[in-house]
Amino acid sequence: MRPKIIFVIEDDPDVQSIVTSFLQHEGYTVRNALSAAEAFHLFAAEEPDLTILDIQLPDMDGVTFCRHIRTHYRRPILFVTGNREQEYKVNALLSGGDDFIQKPFDPLDLLLRVKGNLRWSDLLPPAASIPEPDRDVLEYPGLRIDLRRMTVTVREELVTLLPKDIKLLTTLASHPNQVLHTEQLYRLAWRDESNFSKDTVKVHISKLRKKIEENPSSPKFILTVGSLGYKFNPYGALEPV
Repeated sequence: MRPKIIFVIEDDPDVQSIVTSFLQHEGYTVRNALSAAEAFHLFAAEEPDLTILDIQLPDMDGVTFCRHIRTHYRRPILFVTGNREQEYKVNALLSGGDDFIQKPFDPLDLLLRVKGNLRWSDLLPPAASIPEPDRDVLEYPGLRIDLRRMTVTVREELVTLLPKDIKLLTTLASHPNQVLHTEQLYRLAWRDESNFSKDTVKVHISKLRKKIEENPSSPKFILTVGSLGYKFNPYGALEPV
């Protein structure tokens, strides 16, 4: 069984170091982020079993960040804050948080919270195993795909795509954060088992990026994953404020 992955999103390096050391000592794999921008990169790469989230980040408050990731991330979020006002706790939980712990906290108390939240996280199936619901619209921050009208809107602007490119985008967007091997992507988008062409996929990916990415040479939505293939980053349009 693989170690549980925990994201610690905390802008205080000292607190982050203490929490990370404590969790690693308990056998957890820890990924760190000091800001929302760094955290979005973490979520684009993998799904953690638990997220420990500071309510006050330098580039985006934790409540807003939580609302963004809750669109696609279903596993537990444990908020951490030094503010004692009840309003902070209420807002954190209403935004999609599952639990709340206040600084300064006893590491043993934190560990109990972590274990308690991981227990129900274990009951959730992996994201890749969840069948996509029948929907007329695929919608992510900054991107909307209307499957009935076959239209694509990027950052509230309608973009013109060929039917095959819409199918390619829909295939990727239906599997957020999941790496699709080039041949697998071809089979799903082209509905063709026998005429696989890596170059065909590469050309269409390039054309698609030119239409939906602000900077096609540095894509945010459609990411290349080494020599494996491609994956869709559902947080591509998010800009920390």
